[in-house]
Amino acid sequence: MIPKIQLYAKSLKPLLEWVIANPNDKDIKYTINRLLRYYTSSPRELGIPYLYSEAALTEAKKLGIPDPIERLSWTTWKEQCHKRGLQDENRVNGVFHLEHITPVSQIAKELSTLIEITEDAIYSILLSNFKIAWILKSEQKILDSINRSGIRIPTLLTNLNIIIKGFNN
Repeated sequence: MIPKIQLYAKSLKPLLEWVIANPNDKDIKYTINRLLRYYTSSPRELGIPYLYSEAALTEAKKLGIPDPIERLSWTTWKEQCHKRGLQDENRVNGVFHLEHITPVSQIAKELSTLIEITEDAIYSILLSNFKIAWILKSEQKILDSINRSGIRIPTLLTNLNIIIKGFNN
């Protein structure tokens, strides 16, 4: 068990119970989505490294980024442009994009379908869906044109020639 994910599950439980009792409360639904996005922002704290595409690794090596596998595994979105990160010029014109393999909206949707809202059930969903990968901006454009916020399955990514180590490779 990862203590921080247990804490996240505990914090989401009353919000999910509220949404079931009050299905039209868009503020709480928004809060759940924001919390899910925040929870995935620091892989070091969870001990779950980010995934990365083969193309992102190739590009990182080509750019001379030191220890590219380590950087792609542990660099957070906030560190993307830092010298100790991926050294991108900036997020808009940069090379790399941090992509939720399972979009936050899909994680929230899966949580909302729980029949019995328990911390263990929430924990299981969070743990199985915390799959985030550094990919190239060019790969992100292809992915978004086909599947903006749907579930990304390994065969879809393989068919789009987006090979992510540990997911569809």
